[in-house]
Amino acid sequence: MNSEPYRCRYTWTVAEGLEEKQISVQVGESATPDLIPLDELLDLESCLVLTDTDDRNEACEMQLSFIPLYLPRAVSLVVECPVIECYYGRLNEYLRTVHGELVYTLGDVKVFRFDLRLANDDIDELQLKFITQTTVHKPLCLYGTRLYLARNPNPLRTVMAAASSGRINVAKVQQRLQNTDLSSRAESCKRLVLGSLASSGAQNAANNNPSPSPSAAPPEIGTKRDEVDSTLLNLFSRMQTVPSSEGTVTGSAIAMMEALMKQYIDAKFAEMERLFESKMNAMERRQSDKLDQILILLQQRLCPEQSSPSPVILSPE
Repeated sequence: MNSEPYRCRYTWTVAEGLEEKQISVQVGESATPDLIPLDELLDLESCLVLTDTDDRNEACEMQLSFIPLYLPRAVSLVVECPVIECYYGRLNEYLRTVHGELVYTLGDVKVFRFDLRLANDDIDELQLKFITQTTVHKPLCLYGTRLYLARNPNPLRTVMAAASSGRINVAKVQQRLQNTDLSSRAESCKRLVLGSLASSGAQNAANNNPSPSPSAAPPEIGTKRDEVDSTLLNLFSRMQTVPSSEGTVTGSAIAMMEALMKQYIDAKFAEMERLFESKMNAMERRQSDKLDQILILLQQRLCPEQSSPSPVILSPE
C-alpha cells in the first residue's frame, strides 16, 4: 500500500527511470513555501523519460491527486518543455498557463524550470499538460519534481469541496462568459446547457430532499439506523446531495455535514461501548462459572463421603 500523501500517473509510457523516485515531497506549515534551488531540484536518479507509444499525438500530462490531510501549495519541476497548462479538479477546470524559465541549452534540447504556486485550498487534483513546440512528439524528459505540501487544518471541508467539484458550477460559467461575444448559435447552446443543468440540479435536490408530510412526526435525534448512517459511503453520499446555492458549499451545509459526521462518530463509539460491555459481561459469567466448578471440586476432595454438608444435631444434656 502506498503511504505517500499524493498519487501520480502519466498519460505517456515511462521508457526510462523510476516513477517513485521522480517526485520528492516537502511538508511545511507556510502557505507560501520557500522554493528550493536548482541544484537540489536536479537529480540524475530522479530523471524520467516518457514516450508516446500509442501514437495519439496528444500532449503528455502529469496527473496528481492529494489525500485530504494535505494541501498542495506549490510545484517545482525541471522539464524539456517551454509551456505548461494547468488544470484542476475532477472536471479538469483550466487554472492558468505558465511559461518556464530557460536554465540549460544542450544542443537542440532546451531545459526549463517551472515554479507553480497554488493558492486555492480546494485543489485535490492537479493536471499539468506539457506543451511542446513540435508537431511530432519526441520523448519527454523530466529531470526532477518537488511538491510543497502543507497540513490541512480542515480535511472535512476539502472532502466536501471535492464531492461538489464533480458538478458544473453554473454561476462560474456565466461569470466567465459574461464579457465574451458569442454567436447566436453559441448563445443558444449556452442557454440550453445551463438551463438543463439548472433543471437537473433542482430535480436532484427535490428527489434527495422530499418535503415531509404533515402527518409525519419529526424524526428524533439519536435514533439508531434510521437517523445515523451505518457506513461512511452512505455518509459521503449524503454530503454530495446537500442542496446549496449555485453549486457552492454554504456555511449551513458545512454545519450540517459536521453535525452528520459528529453523529456518525458518536453512534460508532456507542456501538463499540455496547459491544465491549457485552464482551466483558460474557467474560465475567464464564469466570464465575469456572470458580463455582473449582469450589465444588475442592469441596468434594475435602469431604469425599459427604457430597453435601449435613446439619449439626445437638443432644440435650
